[in-house]
Amino acid sequence: MHKADFAHLMEYPVEWLEWDMYPDELFEQQLNLYHPGDERAAEHDRNGAFHWWLKQTLTADQLKKLVALSFKDPDPLMADDVRKYIARRTDLPQEIRELLIKK
Repeated sequence: MHKADFAHLMEYPVEWLEWDMYPDELFEQQLNLYHPGDERAAEHDRNGAFHWWLKQTLTADQLKKLVALSFKDPDPLMADDVRKYIARRTDLPQEIRELLIKK
């Protein structure tokens, strides 16, 4: 399966691909764990993608994109939880902290 097809199946907003926030390494990890029917709980994969990024050393631009992606996610409860994890970062610039409360 191609990355774009998998991202669509798992209900990733298109910006994950457009903004280069769904790298091949992450896609391949998720595809290797995929079993038919997993799309019924696609929020688990998207949540995993957020947390994959949160374990990385991130630039301010990547953090901004993660915040924006959280507001675009089709599962508002999961996305709200992701924003709480982002807010807990000790290296979070104030401008990004403010983005977490906007929308």
